[in-house]
Amino acid sequence: MSKFFWQIFGLTGLSIFRLLFSWNFWVIVILISFLYRREQEFEQAVLGYNRASLLYKVVESSIAGLVGGYIVSLITLFFGIVVDVDSFMYLWYIALILALINPRYLCFSYAAGIISVISLIFKRPAVDISGILVIVAILHFVESLLIFLDGFRGAIPVVIERRKKEGIFSTSGAYLMQRFWAIPMVIIAYNYQTTAQVVEIELFEPSWWPLFKPQNLLPNAMLLMTPIVAALGYGDLAVEDEPAVISKKSAGILSIFSIILFILSALSYKVYTFKWVAALFAPIAHESIILYQQKKQKEGDSIFEAEENKIKVLYVEENSVAAKMGIKPGDVILSINGIQVQKEEDIERIFSDVQIYLWVKAVDKRGKMKELYYQDYENGIKNLGIIVITKNVKPNYEIDTESYFVFIKSIASKIKRFLFNKTN
Repeated sequence: MSKFFWQIFGLTGLSIFRLLFSWNFWVIVILISFLYRREQEFEQAVLGYNRASLLYKVVESSIAGLVGGYIVSLITLFFGIVVDVDSFMYLWYIALILALINPRYLCFSYAAGIISVISLIFKRPAVDISGILVIVAILHFVESLLIFLDGFRGAIPVVIERRKKEGIFSTSGAYLMQRFWAIPMVIIAYNYQTTAQVVEIELFEPSWWPLFKPQNLLPNAMLLMTPIVAALGYGDLAVEDEPAVISKKSAGILSIFSIILFILSALSYKVYTFKWVAALFAPIAHESIILYQQKKQKEGDSIFEAEENKIKVLYVEENSVAAKMGIKPGDVILSINGIQVQKEEDIERIFSDVQIYLWVKAVDKRGKMKELYYQDYENGIKNLGIIVITKNVKPNYEIDTESYFVFIKSIASKIKRFLFNKTN
């Protein structure tokens, strides 16, 4: 077994290394760089500067995606998940069409569910339903790991307006989280003709390998380690708590979803009914997760919600005076140098003169009182380096509250517009 594992480990690394020099990998990286460029433009508008260069963000996410792709490949090869590559390509086509309808639907769960249901009903196209759903489950599991480790990085502080259950509008701080990853990976393919570099599998494999394979796979069929590129993205709004906390909660929910989908997809190899169950579960459960998160964004509690006559910290700049003092997002600042502060102008008035010593009283997000001190006799202190939330702050970001159950509605609307324009 150890020989089998080390063979897989080495072959995976070799195949992914070759994939890094392919044009399709760099197409995905370029597309991701455009997405990060848009994010940087928004960050510039909010903060007045960019905390990291575009190159740094693209390289950082590419390294994370490379690790993610390696994990996907190891799981796929170790368990022996054999996939018809033509079926996998259908995922890309459907996912791109959905992205034209709404970028939020650029997700393999939606695409896999749609193409699987179409294949089950019409028997065309002939899709390896179990295989693509198992791969999608593994991709989502790795996505949950990436979100857990990387999803909160570069979160942008924003101000939003929320309409709560009681119909009352409230101003709140939040963090916009967006991450994108190119996933170079290797799958076990059959029924595939290509001019790209592939590796014929000649392994010292266990008797049970491959574990997941289509029923129509011939015993003497040639299996190929085929490098392909996937793309994963994460978008969320941290309203309830800090980005690191919210991203970890999202990762936990997504990991549970991926494990359940994997089990249902694995069962579908043996029981036909589970093909329907897995095909419907993938898009419905994933959309339910999104709707649940959106509902919490809209109606849930927030540690950044503006309160009357209170200065609440939304964002602390890295290496700022506030960061060195120990001021954290969610803290309520009560006084500075013995002067009570209730609005942003109070802080500006204090720093109209350069300070050499600071004594700050604050209450953290758990309600615990704290006193913080800082001094700089040489250079003086000109500001704290924070973004605060008060009742007077105007929103600079709008929550998409119209996206509930709009999937079918948006498709129908575009079809209707197309037919109407065509008749005229």
